[in-house]
Amino acid sequence: MLKLYDHPLSGNSYKSRLALSCLGIQYERINVDVFKGEQNSPQFAALNPNKKIPVLVDEDFIMWESNALLFYIGKKYSPNPLCPEDPRAHGLVAQWLFFGKTMIDPNLAIARYLTRFVSPEMQDPQELAKYRAHGMLALKILDDHLLENEFLAGDYSIADIGCYPYVHLAPEGEIDLSSYPSVTSWCQRIESQPGYISMDE
Repeated sequence: MLKLYDHPLSGNSYKSRLALSCLGIQYERINVDVFKGEQNSPQFAALNPNKKIPVLVDEDFIMWESNALLFYIGKKYSPNPLCPEDPRAHGLVAQWLFFGKTMIDPNLAIARYLTRFVSPEMQDPQELAKYRAHGMLALKILDDHLLENEFLAGDYSIADIGCYPYVHLAPEGEIDLSSYPSVTSWCQRIESQPGYISMDE
């Protein structure tokens, strides 16, 4: 059985949980309390030298990096509708997952982190404004694309699963999603998919 090392407040960990749930895959969930620094323990560092969650363990095979885990899950349980085999569709999935890691996570996730988990007196207002501005640029790109597309890479796929968590959590970084109606509708479509689970499930 797969083992997933995660934390319930981690959007990156949520990606794997959502994909596994949509595919109906059973796994063992192991909590790593990042607020207590458990990711820095020698035991966890042996799994991931980068000392970050999530980590996926499949018998003697270990993987980390949240969007890479989505590719592995998609391929391990292939064929499935979340990970297309067609080269063009697969290319689009990769495109949006890379966009998620270069535009969405570095901005929306950090804006959320600074807003929710860093005390106001420790925040740098200019830094926070920068992350919010860049996050809103990412949302505008998504919104324009989703105006004419139901999902990011054609049908519902790991591309949507990879980009959804920190977009959905953007309000926790004080970014209003109401300005992006196509993104809001996309989130609702994801939430209506079979096997969908919320982040706190």
